[in-house]
Amino acid sequence: MEEKNIGYYEDPKNSESIIRSRTTEQIRSWDFPRSIKALEKFNAELGKIDYPGIYILIESKSNKVYIGEAKRIYSRLKTHNSTPEDKIKYWDRVVIINDGRPANQSDFNDNVVRLELEYYLIALFKANKYKVVAQGAKQTLNSLQKVIVTKLISELNFFIIKKGLIQKLIDAPGQEQVMLDDLRKILERYKYSITEFKAYEATINGEKVFIRTGSKKTKGWQVTFRDLFKKTLQNENGSLLMPRDGILLIPFSEIKKAINDTNAFKRNTIDIFVAFEEDGIKLRYKNSEVDVTSFRIVK
Repeated sequence: MEEKNIGYYEDPKNSESIIRSRTTEQIRSWDFPRSIKALEKFNAELGKIDYPGIYILIESKSNKVYIGEAKRIYSRLKTHNSTPEDKIKYWDRVVIINDGRPANQSDFNDNVVRLELEYYLIALFKANKYKVVAQGAKQTLNSLQKVIVTKLISELNFFIIKKGLIQKLIDAPGQEQVMLDDLRKILERYKYSITEFKAYEATINGEKVFIRTGSKKTKGWQVTFRDLFKKTLQNENGSLLMPRDGILLIPFSEIKKAINDTNAFKRNTIDIFVAFEEDGIKLRYKNSEVDVTSFRIVK
């Protein structure tokens, strides 16, 4: 979910150090330190009725988190406060997330939805180098639950980044970055001849290759050409190696087909986007597009 389509608001701390945050969509959140007074204030604000949701217990000094879900958040947190589990015994902060609606109206009232969100957040916080001391389980979703979860995950990604809890999202399945050591092994397994192999450049089958993982954007994985990288593209003397989804090795001559702007190489930078879609892998530059599926090394 793009920021241009959604807003984020955060209120100042109140007298119990509770920070209320929300999006202009569904997400509502309460963020406060471990405190009975803060918890009771939270419960009073909800009207002392059942509010389902998910919660993140944070142990700041150890970079440890526990992610859980509950049909009645207040009761669960009261237990965590009075008799905490050993694995998260010294938690000092909690972030509560739901949609601000009581149980009989809330999408979080569905146990399967909550468990699927819990499972996703566990993976997300692990990807951001937290020590996660909770275990989740992948759920089997019906069609309606899939729609709800997809929408909420998109919004949660936006929200949790805005809260400053994470810095990166989970790559889509198949699009995870292949690390450099594994990348070389795979290329050698597929009989590519490597005479030079560095972090960003290599010589493969006697040809100059530029290794770029790309930056995740709405249009796809963005790769920026500048300086020597751009010059080599202009002369079509090399290839782009993108270590994602089967590993792409795309000749610069193919990339230039998408760049139909005569002034492109007069600019300081050129941005292309590689999008992994159901019907193939598309390389895009502005309004033009070429299919680069055939340049995937691992089919």
